[in-house]
Amino acid sequence: MNRSATLLLVLFLASCGPPVPNLDSPGSTIVCFGDSITAGVGAGPGEAYPDLLARRLGAEVVNAGVPGDTAADGLARLDEVLDADPWLVVVELGGNDILRRVPPEQTEAALRSILDRLLAARVVPVLVEIEAPLAASYAKVFDRLDEAYDIPVVEDVLGDILTDPALKSDTIHPNARGYEMLAEALVDELEPIFEARRKLR
Repeated sequence: MNRSATLLLVLFLASCGPPVPNLDSPGSTIVCFGDSITAGVGAGPGEAYPDLLARRLGAEVVNAGVPGDTAADGLARLDEVLDADPWLVVVELGGNDILRRVPPEQTEAALRSILDRLLAARVVPVLVEIEAPLAASYAKVFDRLDEAYDIPVVEDVLGDILTDPALKSDTIHPNARGYEMLAEALVDELEPIFEARRKLR
């Protein structure tokens, strides 16, 4: 890459906010890693947000969502995610921790371990903030993670979906329109990352 192209890339990344780590990842896949919301519970076939992302981004997306998973459960199967050779992993975990009243410090420790291992494996992590009514202690977990890691974080959207009955299929899962809103927010976050990665290749 010549000097002018490098300067343009730096300016582009600066305009997108904090630098994105591991843009030069040798990985080849995109993985959505999470619980029942990632799995698409509450929506029909092809309506889970990883399916919508794949269509919007024109890329293959692996759905690694397992209903019922806590952050610790996710950490326990992280090797399976890494075996998929990802360059980018969307992390959507923590909702079941809230439902099961897992101590927030345990949730935070598991999420930090997941992010640390993804970063060490030269993967771009994208964290989805989990919000729920009357769960301020968990909201603070995501605030601290946002402060501690220079990674993309998708904020507010899941909380907005899960507090709007019109966007839910039951008490804890989005419906098809709710998943569309989550996918749209993720596309907004991911498109600049895709563009920056293309400029490096």
